[in-house]
Formats: sequence, structure tokens, C-alpha cells
Amino acid sequence: MIRKLAVLGVIAFALSAPAANAQRERGTGGPVELGIDGGVAFGLDNPNTTIVSLPVQDFRLGYFIDNKVELEPRLSLNSIHGGGASLTTYALELGVLFLPSGDRVGRGFYLRPFLGVIGVSVSGAGGSNNSGYGGAGVGIKIPFADHRLATRMEANYSHGFSNGGSNQIGLTLGLSFFTR
Repeated sequence: MIRKLAVLGVIAFALSAPAANAQRERGTGGPVELGIDGGVAFGLDNPNTTIVSLPVQDFRLGYFIDNKVELEPRLSLNSIHGGGASLTTYALELGVLFLPSGDRVGRGFYLRPFLGVIGVSVSGAGGSNNSGYGGAGVGIKIPFADHRLATRMEANYSHGFSNGGSNQIGLTLGLSFFTR
């Protein structure tokens, strides 16, 4: 049995080496952008709301398809427990950054349309609810530290689709780290 596992291990290693070399030689695929954002959101509906999320509102992971397009999923998770009750909120979002200047980590403006889902769960009789939303943002990346880090500022608008709809203006300030 051990001999069979050793043979399979050697075969797997031998087959993976050419694939790894081909990936290294290809040179395509860009850096991955890891980021966190803090922000302020202003609800435009009645009743007006203001949500301040500092220092971190969400975590994002961007993957560059080419020099001008980046796919960017985001995740936000908040959980509050006290007095025997709990409240949990989450948001999952997928955005696409369009970078007109074509400079992935350089100074430049971007446009970011996005779609997502937001949810809330309250323990006890509160139940849970979720809603889809969509929107767009415009922002700027300002690199530093030899283009491995960037400050990112964005203004965005989003529209929630359930319960008659809702509208929100958001302002975010973030930090991005680029893997290469």
C-alpha cells in the first residue's frame, strides 16, 4: 500500500512540474489586489440613515483579467452578541473595475459597476431577511511603496431591489496590497 502511494506521489510530482513551468513562462495574468475599505453610507430614503464603518467596512480581492479590467468580489460580515440576543449582517458583492488608463497599480481613475446581496439575521423573533442590490462607483487609486500598495478612494451609488427599493450614496477610503 505504501509503495502504491509513493508511486502515485512521484507521478503527481512529475506531471505537475511541466505545468508549473508553463505557467511561469506564460507571464500572463496580473497581480492580485487584496484590500480593505472603511466607509460612510448615507441612506436617501425615509427614514434617512447614516452608517459609519471604520476602520474596516469590507474586505476585497481583485483579480486582473487584463490591464484594463479587474474582477473584484467583496465580503462584509458583522456580528453583535449581548444580553442573550444576537444580530448578524453580511454583504457579498461582485464588481468589475474598468481602468481606462490601463495601469493596474498606477495612479488613475476607475469605474466600478457592481451587484450584490445583503442580509441580516436577528436571534429570537427578529428572523432574517436578505435583499439584492446593484450600483456603480467611481474612484481613484494612488500608488506608493514601489507600486505594491495603493490608497483607494471611491464614491458610489447603490439601489436595493426589495421592499419598494432603497437608495444609498457611499464614500470609501481603502488600502490595497498588490501581490506582484
